[in-house]
This record gives sequence, structure tokens and C-alpha cells, in this order.
Amino acid sequence: MEKLLEVKNLKTYFYSERGVVKAADDVSFYVNKGETLGIVGESGCGKSITSMSIARLVETPPGKYVGGEILLNGEDMLKVSDERIRQIRGNDISYIFQEPMTSLNPVFKIGRQISESLMLHRGMSQKEAYKESIKMLELVKIPNPERVVDDYPFALSGGMRQRAMIAMALACEPKLLVADEPTTALDVTIQAQVLDLMNELKEKIDASIMFITHDLGVISEMCDRVMVMYAGKVVEVATTEDIFKNPRHPYTIGLIASKPDMSTKSSRLHVIPGNVPDLNNLPAGCPFSTRCSHVMDKCKTAFPEEVVLDGQHRIACYLYTEGGSKQ
Repeated sequence: MEKLLEVKNLKTYFYSERGVVKAADDVSFYVNKGETLGIVGESGCGKSITSMSIARLVETPPGKYVGGEILLNGEDMLKVSDERIRQIRGNDISYIFQEPMTSLNPVFKIGRQISESLMLHRGMSQKEAYKESIKMLELVKIPNPERVVDDYPFALSGGMRQRAMIAMALACEPKLLVADEPTTALDVTIQAQVLDLMNELKEKIDASIMFITHDLGVISEMCDRVMVMYAGKVVEVATTEDIFKNPRHPYTIGLIASKPDMSTKSSRLHVIPGNVPDLNNLPAGCPFSTRCSHVMDKCKTAFPEEVVLDGQHRIACYLYTEGGSKQ
């Protein structure tokens, strides 16, 4: 398959009085055209910072892109001019964030906020953009779009605001849609509707999706491949089917085991011991070593090189390197 996005050795760090926070540390992955890549991990693992780095949305300072490449159709996002990255944002790359009420401007009507990107990127007149905004609201199945286009965000329910955010994100038919936990604040029924809508619209505009979440149930329904992150590092990447049928990294195994299973009679959930380490004070070696039941001496000295196990299954764990116990 043809790659739309390729990230190579991305390093996005934050500098503060307490020290350097390596929020995305040597992160490498790719997204194929027409593919949905899921990014999963606990809070604080670097998922959002990695996604924001793609369109250079990390505020600098205190953030800094220390190294790496972000290639969108072969063009390095870290090297293009500020003017060029503004052209790319909203046009080639669009974002759907977790809480639409904080992403939508409360003092502007919905129609004006959708129209803005249409006028900027597509060169439409205000009247043309207004009509297209109504069409976009209709596309995301908002009832009475002719009325909603003139509503303020606070007049809409959470589900309707999220649909309006999706309409805004898809207005310019982006090549890559980045969805950062877009259904976390919604109830289960509305969540299912929004996910179905995203899949439907993805097919219509032939877009690729980066879907960031901590919900493994959503991952299993939405994604073609899964990337597991921990403390700013990529620890495992595989197809969705392979991740759930044959997880290899101890952290991935722990995440999947933590998912409620209605087929068992046990009332207790599996818990990964400990917490994600403070990124200001990471342990030496593999950051998961302080919580891992398979920890070895070398885990505490250096982060393991990535190993390709079979097909698309990649893992960074000493259990699978030369001399590891699972070779």
C-alpha cells in the first residue's frame, strides 16, 4: 500500500525549570492511504503530542522539535515554512479534538466557523462558504442544518457539537484526519453514531485516519493497525487482529487484560501495577521496566531496539531480541 504519512525518529521535547520532558522520544510510524491507524496507551504516554507534532501544533517554546522527519506525501512538515504549514492545516490535515466545546469558539456561530476554512483554503466567497457549511452539516446528519448553521456552540448538545466539529474538519476534504479521543465525553449511544459517521465519511472522501484513544473496544471496531505507546516510546505495532489475538509486549498484554470481559464470572479487573512514570524523571532503560513482571537486568540500562517479528508486527522488548526468553 502507498504511504500517506511517514514519521521517522520524531523527538518532541519540552523544556522547563524541572528539566526536559521527552513527550515523543524517537517515534517512528506510518499511515497508508485509506487506512485507519489506532494509537493507544494510558494518559501521559505521548499520543496527543505525537499527533499534534504532525501539523506543528506544539507551542514552541516551551516545546521543541529536536529531531526527526514528518513526511506527508514526501514533504517534511518540520522543514516547510510557516506559511506553507498554515496552508496544510485544515486543508491536508484536519483535527477532531476530545471536547468540542473547548475547540469551537463560543462567540461565533457554527456556520461562520466552518466557512472560515472554506474561504481560506478553497477561495470561496462568504455566500458560497455559507451554503457549503449547510451541506456539510447535512452530511454529518445534523437535523435542521439551515437552523443549526446560525446557532452558537452552546445551543447544541455534546453529540451535535461533535458532529459540527467533524463537519468543520472534513470541509476541505483532508487527506489525513487526526481524531484525538473524539468520543470520550459522549454517551455510548452517541459514541456509536459518531464512530459510524466517521467511517462512512472516511470512505466518501477517501481519507486516512489517525485515531487516538485509550478505549480498546473502539480500537477493535475502527482501526486497521494499532500502535501502542508508553512514556513517549512506541513499544508495539501490529494489525488490529494480531494485536488482540497475539499481543506480545508485556504492556500491550496488560492493557488488553484490563479490558472488561463479560464472558467471565470474575468481578475483578486486571490491573497493571504502578503508574506511568514522571516524564521529568524516567527510569534508565525501558520506561516500563518498573512495572513489568518480565524485567531483566538489561531492561534497566538501555531501551531495546525494535524487532520485526512477522509481517507488520513490530516490537521493542528484550524478550524478543537475541538472548531474550521468548525467542
